[in-house]
Amino acid sequence: MASSEADSRLSQVVAPALEKIVKNASWRKHSKLAHECKSVLERLTSPQKQQQQSSSAADADPEASIPGPLHDGGTIEYSLAESESILSPLINACGTGFLKIADPAIDCVQKLIAHGYLRGEADPTGATEGKLLARLIESVCKCYDIGDDAIELSVLKALLSAVTSISLRIHGDCLLQIVRTCYDIYLGSKNVVNQTTAKASLIQMLVIVFRRMEADSSTVPIQPIVVAELMEPVERSDADGSMTMFVQGFITKIMQDFDGVLNAGATSKIALGGHDGAFETTTVETTNPTDLLDSTDKDMLDAKYWEISMYKTALEGRKGELADGEVERDDDLEVQIGNKLRRDAFLVFRALCKLSMKTPPKEASADPQLMRGKIVALELLKILLENAGAVFRTSDRFLGAIKQYLCLSLLKNSASSLMIVFQLSCSIFVSLVSRFRAGLKAEIGVFFPMIVLRVLENVAQPNFQQKMIVLRFIEKLCVDSQILVDIFINYDCDVNSSNIFERMVNGLLKTAQGVPPGTATSLMSPQEVTLKLEAMKCLVAVLKSMGDWVNKQLRIPDPSSARKFDVVENSPEIGSLSMVCGNGDEPAEGSDSQSEASTETSDVSSIEQRRAYKLELQEGISLFNRKPKKGIEFLINANKVGDSPEEIAVFLKNASGLNKTLIGDYLGEREDLPLKVMHAYVNSFEFQGMEFDEAIRAFLQGFRLPGEAQKIDRIMEKFAERYCKCNPKVFISADTAYVLAYSVILLNTDAHNHMVKNKMSADDFIRNNRGIDDGKDLPEEYLRSLYARISTNEIKMKEDNFDAHQRHTNSNRILGLDNILNIVVRKRGEDRRMETSDDLIRHMQEQFKEKARKSESVYYAATDVVILRFMVEVCWAPMLAAFSVPLDQSDDEVVIGLCLEGFRCAIHVTAVMSMKTHRDAFVTSLAKFTSLHSPADIKQKNVDAIKVLVAIADEDGNYLQEAWEHILTCVSRFEHLHLLGEGAPPDATFFAFSQNESEKVKPPKSNILPVLKKKGPGRMQYAAAAVLRGSYDSAGIGGNVSGGVTSEQMNSLVSNLNMLEQVGSSEMSRIYARSQKLNSEAIIDFVKALCKVSMEELRSASDPRVFSLTKIVEIAHYNMNRIRLVWSSIWHVLSDFFVTIGCSENLSISIFAMDSLRQLSMKFLEREELANYNFQNEFMKPFVIVMRKSSAVEIRELIIRCVSQMVLSRVNNVKSGWKSMFMVLKICHFLWFQLFSQPLLMMTTKILFFWLLR
Repeated sequence: MASSEADSRLSQVVAPALEKIVKNASWRKHSKLAHECKSVLERLTSPQKQQQQSSSAADADPEASIPGPLHDGGTIEYSLAESESILSPLINACGTGFLKIADPAIDCVQKLIAHGYLRGEADPTGATEGKLLARLIESVCKCYDIGDDAIELSVLKALLSAVTSISLRIHGDCLLQIVRTCYDIYLGSKNVVNQTTAKASLIQMLVIVFRRMEADSSTVPIQPIVVAELMEPVERSDADGSMTMFVQGFITKIMQDFDGVLNAGATSKIALGGHDGAFETTTVETTNPTDLLDSTDKDMLDAKYWEISMYKTALEGRKGELADGEVERDDDLEVQIGNKLRRDAFLVFRALCKLSMKTPPKEASADPQLMRGKIVALELLKILLENAGAVFRTSDRFLGAIKQYLCLSLLKNSASSLMIVFQLSCSIFVSLVSRFRAGLKAEIGVFFPMIVLRVLENVAQPNFQQKMIVLRFIEKLCVDSQILVDIFINYDCDVNSSNIFERMVNGLLKTAQGVPPGTATSLMSPQEVTLKLEAMKCLVAVLKSMGDWVNKQLRIPDPSSARKFDVVENSPEIGSLSMVCGNGDEPAEGSDSQSEASTETSDVSSIEQRRAYKLELQEGISLFNRKPKKGIEFLINANKVGDSPEEIAVFLKNASGLNKTLIGDYLGEREDLPLKVMHAYVNSFEFQGMEFDEAIRAFLQGFRLPGEAQKIDRIMEKFAERYCKCNPKVFISADTAYVLAYSVILLNTDAHNHMVKNKMSADDFIRNNRGIDDGKDLPEEYLRSLYARISTNEIKMKEDNFDAHQRHTNSNRILGLDNILNIVVRKRGEDRRMETSDDLIRHMQEQFKEKARKSESVYYAATDVVILRFMVEVCWAPMLAAFSVPLDQSDDEVVIGLCLEGFRCAIHVTAVMSMKTHRDAFVTSLAKFTSLHSPADIKQKNVDAIKVLVAIADEDGNYLQEAWEHILTCVSRFEHLHLLGEGAPPDATFFAFSQNESEKVKPPKSNILPVLKKKGPGRMQYAAAAVLRGSYDSAGIGGNVSGGVTSEQMNSLVSNLNMLEQVGSSEMSRIYARSQKLNSEAIIDFVKALCKVSMEELRSASDPRVFSLTKIVEIAHYNMNRIRLVWSSIWHVLSDFFVTIGCSENLSISIFAMDSLRQLSMKFLEREELANYNFQNEFMKPFVIVMRKSSAVEIRELIIRCVSQMVLSRVNNVKSGWKSMFMVLKICHFLWFQLFSQPLLMMTTKILFFWLLR
């Protein structure tokens, strides 16, 4: 029973609404409703009287005491009878269709829900309580038909409250009815604010349904969405944001009314990743009548309809393709499996898939409202998939729903010419690849070529908007570094799958290079430029993704994160995507780079074997497609195909990529092996119980009949024999089947070839086949039936590639036998409308079946970095071409920036993977683009290349190995030009061999900067040498100068030297200072490269330079504190270098080298050497060797002086070094007649004296 206090609380909600209803009710039309309202008002305002009536009613009828759905929000409940008496007036008021009566009733229902006064499950097929609540919800939904703006908002408010409520449970039919009503308001409302509110309410409902399903709880906290992220282009005309603020307030107010649902004060948003600009619905659409939707069908959202007929609809167009005996499942039983929360999510997802598949009847007129319905369904699916939780991603049931319903939706929408539909289809596919790829291996293998590669590989005649969408699709994929590696392993390394990654990279390269010259194109010049730029961004994003992945696997920090290149504008916030579990048992939370238990980690040896097997198989297939006999021979020798005719026949029947025409030619050969293969091929078919035309269809699916009559004769003769053997009672002899087969093929061509004007009639067909059955006629009914089936259903060859525009047939050729018998190869000019969407769907479904049959079910998750080597092998050449050509030919800042970033990423990947050839190819190309070897030609892009080269040295120094030589050569050349610009005297002033005046280049009379006119021998000669230098591979910086230098060349050099100041020599110097941060292996590579560069500098007789030699001393000093094992390896390189330079013919250079060695030795002797170590001796050996090999007295004297100085200043630290010192003295003794002098004798005496006193 209800208490007085409860009535007081309830009456505050119900009474005002009933009073308004009574006030606005017509005394004629609504007299009964007014009477009901007054009765309830009287009972609510007179609680004592109501209590007496309730007591007497309970005594008279025990069922009156059954608790009802209405309560006071506390412990007191109303009986079922009382609840019905109070709610009935509200239900009837909503059903009147009058605005002033329905509005207070809807408002009252919303308040009852929001205050928690209604509880229980609304179920139209359940108990009385559930039916009452279902009637209440249904009455509110029907109020939408009134068509008033205010009513629409009230209905939306009440329905969103109902779905949000935790006391009133909405499931099944009621939930779908609510979704349908919001959907209809979005489509039917004329008020933009109401449309936006309806869409936002729909999204909020979906968030609630799927969040509860993931948590398996109705009380999980739900937070309001952010409406600003959902705005349509039309809605964005709301410049002041008032509409957005209104809708946001509408949603937030309803959500915050449910304290039990929301966290206290929580206002954060649901992550709706994907509203990022890359795929947002901003494309200007051009209306195409053939792609508009049919009329709205409210029954599409009826739960009963779904549970009975959805499966049949999903299999539309496949009636004749199901295996014999396969019985359609009762989908109603499937829906009952699982709890109600999962069932709700399943039903809603399936309903949205169906709505997104709606297509107009043929010859239907355009209806923009219906198109909006299709679009919003796709948008809702996109949001669901982008925010899918672990249950949705891993449950077998939901993965099955995606395969059965969503894939069919993609099939129908991905071929649409409406850009907004294609855009949303791509966005949905992005989510499938990003988050569901482990469970959809076969499906992605089919959809990726159909949606992405089909558009990407069309360079000359693409749809500009479609291609832009696809390019941004690829950019978005690259954000998650795991995706591309997984794609490569699971498709490019799968024998039965297309090389998706390789084709994608090659397609991007072709797009980046633009339309080939002389090729007709539908693109305008600005469009082509935009596509080339976007393709370049994608190539950079691919390399960046590969680099990020290898960094994660090897735990390499990203040094460029602070200055990350913005490759993908408005990059989507994918966050930490989850790898999908194939079996659905474990949730796949966490990083996207981690896969769960159901996926198998990639075994490198296995992947390498599979990749090698596929490459060799593809080589054999490629050879077969040129020369079939040699191809078969190659495959047999490579153990890819057995040598028996049966095994070869199986290969020809099942292998992908074989040219169908050449298969027919091979099968028609008269040689022994091809003939046996043809017999085995035909014998592999089972025609038992098949109609004759069905047998021909099955037989001719795998190859095209050859053009030579004798080959056709052999094949069809064997076919007739096989058919009669499988069906011995159909024809008297095989001759009948043989003749009829020819007749059927001719009929097929006659009926379906547009070039044949006078079509064969049924009577003509019967007449042509008289007396073929051993002199008798075949039954007329049989021939007419055969004629009808062939005329209506063309015999088609099964194509590997369904793209009609890729088939090239010369329509001007005279119809020969090969053209008559070419089954279904469409002519290029044929009306493409003949390729209906049903044909496409049927073909793709066959692809799904074939992929499921052939492909491995195991999904491999990439974990070993060695796999990246195979990816680099595939993509490095296209990448190098894509970046080198624009960098050489273009001066556009954006293009140059992308190319340089591409080089930077490519060098990082190849260097980390120790791929020497590929790394050096990129480094050498980038070094050439610095143009430091030809400074007169330097432009701003060359300066930018220098900056990138310096950054690479800083970031990837540990992995550059031999490539350091190219970088240090550029640093040396830069320093040379820098000194030249400052007017400093060149090293050759002090170190060059003397030259005759006639050999020097006379400075031209030109108006150049005074900095190059300063006094000093040879200044203009070296400037001229810098101007004339033009080969990157030329040794050093200087060189012999031949020919004069014009004033224009010199002025250009001066200008470019000023441009080089953007880099600054300090940045170059830091490369050497940072050498102490290189790891143990890298520092040795660095020292070796520096020594090679220094040797090149010193080799020039006319322009020797000691820049790198001085840097050797510096880096030796910087790295002297490394562990002795590493320092020993470094000194082994330096020791050989100093010996070589110390014995140089250029005395000045040798002296400089020995003095540099002295400085190092003095520094090294500061370190104390432990007993029994021999490193000092090793360090001093270059002095001994040079002392022995050099013929210059000056060098020998210098060595004696150096040794003397070391003894005098470091005698207490010298230990094992005494060995080398005495070796020097010993050599000096043998050469005494050359070195005899009083100073040297005194130094020798001092050395001996200090040794005796040590």
